[in-house]
Formats: sequence, structure tokens, C-alpha cells
Amino acid sequence: MRKFITTLVVLIVASITGFAQMANPQEPLKNDPAVRIGKLDNGLTYYIRHNAKPEQRAEFYLFTNVGAIQENERQAGLAHFLEHMALNGSKNLPGKMMINYLESIGCSFGRNINASTGVEQTMYMLNNVPLLREGVLDTCLLILHDYSHFVSNLPEEIDLERGVIIEELRTRRDAQWRMFEEALPYLYKGSKYAECNLIGTIEGISTFHYQELVDFYETWYRPDHQAVIIVGDVDVDQVYDKLTVLFQDVPAPETPSPKKLIPIPENDDPIIGIITDPEAQSTSITFVIKTDPIPHEMRPLGMVYMVDMFKSFITTMMNDRLQEIAQQPNAPFLGGSMGFSPLTTSADATLFAVGAKDGESSQSFHALLMEIEKMRRFGFTEAELERAKTNYLRRLERAAENAGDRRNAELVYPMISHFADNEPILDPAYELEVAKGYMPFIQLEQLNQIAAQVITEENRIVLLNSPAREGLAIPTAEELQAIMDSVEEMELEAYEEEVSDQPLVDVATLVPGKITKEASGVFGSTVWTLSNGIQVVVKPTDYRKDEVLFSLKSDGGHSIIPEDLLPSVEGNVFGLWVQSSGVGEFNASALKRKLTGKIAQANPYLEGYSQGINGSASPQDLETLFELVYAYIVTPRFVDSEFEAPMAQLRAIVPNLEQTPNFKLQQELISTLFNNNPRSQIVSSELLDNVSLQSMEAAYRTCFSNMNGALVTIVGNVDPETLKPLVELYLGSLPAGKKPAIWKVNDNRIQKGTIDNHFTVEMETPKTSIINVYTADMPYNLVNTVYMDAVQSVLNMAYIQSLREDEGGTYGASVQKLLLDRPEAYGGIIIAFDTDPEKQARMTEIVKADIIHVRDNGPSEEYVNKTKENFLKNRQENLISNSFWKQVITSYYDDGLDTFTDYESIVKGITPATLQDFFRDFLSQGNFIDISMSPAL
Repeated sequence: MRKFITTLVVLIVASITGFAQMANPQEPLKNDPAVRIGKLDNGLTYYIRHNAKPEQRAEFYLFTNVGAIQENERQAGLAHFLEHMALNGSKNLPGKMMINYLESIGCSFGRNINASTGVEQTMYMLNNVPLLREGVLDTCLLILHDYSHFVSNLPEEIDLERGVIIEELRTRRDAQWRMFEEALPYLYKGSKYAECNLIGTIEGISTFHYQELVDFYETWYRPDHQAVIIVGDVDVDQVYDKLTVLFQDVPAPETPSPKKLIPIPENDDPIIGIITDPEAQSTSITFVIKTDPIPHEMRPLGMVYMVDMFKSFITTMMNDRLQEIAQQPNAPFLGGSMGFSPLTTSADATLFAVGAKDGESSQSFHALLMEIEKMRRFGFTEAELERAKTNYLRRLERAAENAGDRRNAELVYPMISHFADNEPILDPAYELEVAKGYMPFIQLEQLNQIAAQVITEENRIVLLNSPAREGLAIPTAEELQAIMDSVEEMELEAYEEEVSDQPLVDVATLVPGKITKEASGVFGSTVWTLSNGIQVVVKPTDYRKDEVLFSLKSDGGHSIIPEDLLPSVEGNVFGLWVQSSGVGEFNASALKRKLTGKIAQANPYLEGYSQGINGSASPQDLETLFELVYAYIVTPRFVDSEFEAPMAQLRAIVPNLEQTPNFKLQQELISTLFNNNPRSQIVSSELLDNVSLQSMEAAYRTCFSNMNGALVTIVGNVDPETLKPLVELYLGSLPAGKKPAIWKVNDNRIQKGTIDNHFTVEMETPKTSIINVYTADMPYNLVNTVYMDAVQSVLNMAYIQSLREDEGGTYGASVQKLLLDRPEAYGGIIIAFDTDPEKQARMTEIVKADIIHVRDNGPSEEYVNKTKENFLKNRQENLISNSFWKQVITSYYDDGLDTFTDYESIVKGITPATLQDFFRDFLSQGNFIDISMSPAL
């Protein structure tokens, strides 16, 4: 395969002389000196970095550079199975000792204790572990040590886990997964990758011999394939010393077992795959061009960073063009994207994709190829490239500004890329200087040469995904080939664009308000009251140097919108309008161009009882954020021709969604919970028939016409004195009535009583989905909030043990709590899981038995203590989060609920007895809804 980008850029770099003001592109870039990198005598690589954000926390990773592709024909799915077994006992931490220990210090399974398996890599993670004492550090290192070489893989544990993984397969194997499996032989034709589906088959998982799993582990889990990564509030020298001693009993391999590079064969003629599924949600076309990857040994070089810059600019500019087309009326495709990505370790790819209306995939593919051909023939414009460069540097500037505020998890993945792909670990400030040095040498002429080289005649793959439906027009492979042939002969015109120099907001027309009252607020905030009735609460922080969060919230929402207008502001409809509408005189594409170099965003929302705008900005772009907020309220954009594109997307997707089991389950759930209340609807074909832009505009203006009483919360790196004039100008001039906005009482709440809804649907992968809902009236206060969270926590732990570990009957049960204050105060617990239809009765029995046990006997002291430790751990981590404080302040001033002051004392006061009493009272009201969906016979 052609190394077009590498070859061309190497030639460009070779022509550059004089490196005094820039990193020499022919030499490796410097790794971040704060990261200690090395290799133990047995071949294990280590990465250690101190970082105290947050304090007394650390990340522990074992990265193993092997995955499903290393399996032999008898081991299909066992790389993933082994990941599960690592959590089921090891030499030094047998059984569930590891999980129990970590949960006892506040970690939670799934969130803080997890692992993932890929085709070529496997990763084990302990996230945000509280380093309460040195013994915690020692234990976490011991866990990584045991993952590396000492997983027990006991036969009895393997047999228990078979059921869990079979249920995981049952849950995951939806239309998207099935179509992914069908695409493998096309993407990887002629290679082992074509048969590697990651999780295996039910038959294989049920019957493999124990020794096959042990053989895979012993063959591939070797220190020369592994890296230990520790990032957090640790002493680097101390961790290194402990690693050196602890891992010395992990033997270096006596016989080499190197990973073999598995090539992807080239193809002269396009490989075309047409893949259909009865439950497919949409039609899409993916156009792939395979290329050779950049050689592993070259990846640290500066010239490869330049390659990535060229790729980034091409991707950005092409995506802008495709997005602009998709937003036009009667667009030839619903959405489009382009990117560069590795297919495997042996092959990279240039990928293009578009979404199509059902039956119109030929037209969409033709339109995509026309844009690709325009890129090949004419390239891009200077204006496009300058915008891409500006946004690229602005992103790096922000990263450099926030470098000292990065959380531990943000520092881990560059280390993984260094180990797996030989990518340099760049300090953000250094990377910014590197990019600035290289930027003048990225010229349009050379970039357009590269863009032309991207498109080759060989190594093409076309994948068409479509619903399988009688009467639906789906092109043949020959017809898709004919489209490719025809585009190369077409007469085309180069891309042109219009750029407006109009301001987002004409400031001269604004009538500023005044701050009429200033007072000290809670939690280190300042409160301003504006002359139009808006209350502004400002809390300056230094948690992120380049972050300011904004929210505006006002009462009303769906509750004040007439029922006949509600379909037009359904969540999906409204969300797509926001994405595609723009503001004022700027459509969405023009707005994006206008915001070049700015880090500011604002997103209107409409909810059941409120409306508002959430936003964020860099401190230097705060005025742009305020302009956007003002524009979305005063000059929202409602243009019929621009509304066609989002509606076309919904009309193409929703009829297919309606054929899927999960949609039918969601539809039955909402209609059952809310008794078909028109104020609780999900998107459907019938709903779309009642949508109009005029209705949306009427509803929107109803909600956003009166900002009197609105609450604005601003948290982040902001100077209140600098903020004042922006607040008075942009917020003070917002429209306001004489009285504060209010919400209206209605009957839109979950039904009371006992209700059953059991139904069947046709489905490709048989499974039963069960949802149990318990509700009770209760005051909306902090005690009830904490106790509902605690019920959720203990039930989650109980069901992991009973439904997953003991019974092997589900991949996982989800327990979620509700606590609402509108239209009336009540709470709820929702339990949901998938299972084998033959196990439905048994699983339902277990779910109810655990509920009765907690009610009659109380939760175990172990579960309660783990819950309390987890709550207190999470609270400490949240204290350095702007989003946490924004939520706390908004709740205090909008709901009158102080979620901060007494939180820790309430958590510490939870006992098995108090939680039992709470849960007994909750269940005593007798409200229970039982919903199940099973496969039709």
C-alpha cells in the first residue's frame, strides 16, 4: 500500500533548512520530563508521574499489548474472557478479595474497577483510588502484579463466568454489532482480522476447555508485552522502588513469543460489501482507502507530527464542507464525515462516511464521491486553511493553559500511546511551541498535493449498511462501482463560500440593564440582582485556568407550552434544531466560521418545568459566550429551509428505530409509566407528523420571552469586576415581564398503584428485558436524596452478586434512583436488566427476593460501609470541579436545596437500620410497575 503522506511530507521536511526557531523535524520530539519511563530487567515497561489533581488519588493501569487477534481457532473470545477472570481471583488476592478491598476504601465496580479488551490490546484500570495510607498503594501495585502473571483462572470460577459473558453477548448483539461482524470479511479480506469478532460465540464460550484459557494467558501475558502506569499523588522514587522489588518474581520469558504483524492484503479492484439487517436503524455508506501506517520507529519524529498536522487540517476542512452540505435543504445526504484512522497495527485508512435516506443510498454515495473528487482536483482554499490553523493553535493554547490543572486520568492515555504506538508524550506547552514552529511551513499548495494523494484507485473498500425491508431500493455492488467510475469523468466546480463580517450582536442596539443589588452568596459566591429581575451568582475558582461554566435557568418549560405544540419541541427534534439553526443572521455553517479561534459555546434547552442555556468559554472569550446567550434568546433563527435537514434526518431514522426491540421497550416503558400522558412522549413517526417550525417557534418564544426571575450561575476562572459590564450589557438587556416566569402544575408523573405490562416482539437475538419501577411520595430534601442514592448503591451491589456472579443470568442489572420535586415531590427506583428468556422467572424471583431482604432484614453492614466510603470519596474528588459547584449553587438558589453543607454528616449517619427504615417506608406505599419484553414465539 502506498505511503503517500509519509513520502510527501518527508520530502517537504527535507527541504526545510534552519531549525533554530523550531524542533528539528528529522529528530524525535521530547517526551514530557515529568514522566519517568523505564524498563525492568524482566522486560516490563513502567510509566510513573506525580500529579496532585486531585490530592490523595491515583490511577493504576496494566496495559497488555495483546488482544483477541492473538487467539487461535480454539480460543475465540478468550482474550475477553480472560479480562473477566482477572477480576475473579489471583495468587495473592483470591476470589473477590480484590474487589471487596477496593470497595471498602470507596471504589466502585465499573466506575473505579474495570478492564477492557480490544482486538489488539487489553487494559486493566483502577481509577481514582484514594491513597488513604501507604498500604493502599502497596495493594494496588500488588493487584497489577497479579494481573500481569498470577491470575488464578480456577475451573469453578471459569464456569461461573461463562453465563455472565453469554449474557453480555446477548445484550451487545444488536443490529449494529451484527452488521459490524458482517463487515469484517470486507474490511480485512484475506487476513485473520476478518474472523476476529472479539467476544466469540455462545457455543464457544459454553464449551471451551479450561486449559485453552490458561494457555492463552501463559503464552501472551508476558512482561515484554506489558506496561504498568501509575499517575497520581505519589512519590515517584518510592513507587519505582516498590515496583522493582514487587515485580522481580514475574519471570522474563524463556522463549520468545513476539506479536506477529498480520498484514492486510492489497486489492486492485474495490471490495464492496452490502450489509442489511431487519433491525438496522439507518442507511449509511462508508468509503475506505487502505494505506500503510507510518513505521513504528518514525513515530516520535517531528516530521510525523507535521504529518499529523496536515491530516488534522484536511480532516477539519473536509468535515466542514460535508457538514455544510448536510444542512442544506434537500441535502443529498443526512450527514457526512472524513477522518484518518488505523485499521490495525499493519494498516491505516482514510475513511469517508455519509448517512442516507432509505432507498437513496446511490444518490448519497454519488454526492460524497463528488466532494471527494473536488478535494482531489481543486484542494482547499486559503481561507479554509487559515481557519483550521487558527482553531488548531487555539486548542493547543488552551491545553497549555490548563496543563497544570489536568486530572490524573487525562495524563494516562499519552503513556498508553507511547507504549503501544511509540507516540511521544508531549508536555502541552512544548507541543504548542512545536506546532507554532512548524505552522509556517504548512502551505496550501503542499497541503493540496497531499489531499490529492489521499485518493487512490487501489485499496478501496465500500460498505453499504441498510435496513432489510421489502421494497426498499438497495443498489448492487455493480451499481456502486458504476457510480465510482462516473464521478471521475464529471465536470465539477471548485468549492466556494461566503464569509460575513457582521457582528454576532449589534451592541449599539442594546439597552443595558443595571445591577440593582449586590450581596455575598453561599460557598464563596457573589450575588447580583439585575434591573430586569435576573439573579446572577458568580463563584470565581482556579480549578481550570482556561474554563468558565455558565448556566441560565428559568421556570416554565413544557409545562407552559400548549399540548398541540409539544411535538415540535420533543427532545430529539429540539436538539437537532439547535445543532442546525445558527443564530440571528448566521446559519450554522456561517456561525461556525464566525467563531473561528474562539472557545465559547451556548446550548439552549427545554425541559419539563424549565428552560435555559448551558454554556462554557475560555476567560478570554467570555464576551463571545454572552453574545451567543443573548442571540439565542433575542434573535433565535427559525428558517424553513434550514429546518428541512434535521427533519429529514429524523424522518429517515425514526421509522427504522420503530422496528427495533429497544425502541418498542422504551415506548412501552414511557407510555406505561406516564399513562400515555401527551407531556411524556418519545419521538415517533406519528409525533413527527405533528411537528412544524412555526409551532417550535411559538413554543420557544413562549418560554424565552420572559427572563424575569431567571437564575444565572457562573463558575470558573473569572474576575467579577471584569464580568460586571458584560452581565449588565448582555443579560441586563434580555426581555423580561413584570412578574417572574412560573411553571404550571400538571399531572405528568409516574403512575401510582400496581401495574403489569408484559409483551412480546419479533427480534433477531432472543432476550428478555425486564424493568421494575418502585415509587413513593416523599419530600424533596437532602436526607432523602442521600438515602435514595444509598438504596441505589446497595441494590447495585446486591444484584451484581446475586444476578451476575451467583446466577450468571445477566451481564449486569442497572439500578437508578429518581427524586423529583415537580409537579410534586416523589422518588423512584428503576431496576433494569436483560436475560435469557428461559431464565426470566428465576431472575425475577431473585430481584424481588433481594428487595424483600433489604426491607425485612436491612442491607448488609458491608454494603452500607462500602456505600458510605464511596460517597465520601466522590465528594472529595468533586470539590475541585467547576461543574460540581455550578450544580450545587444552582440547586441552592433555584430549588432551595443545600446539597453541600450537611452532606457528609448525613452520609456518615447512615446505618443498616436507618437505611432499612427508609426503604421500608418507601415500599409501604405499594407503587410497583412491572414491565417485560420477550421474544415472540
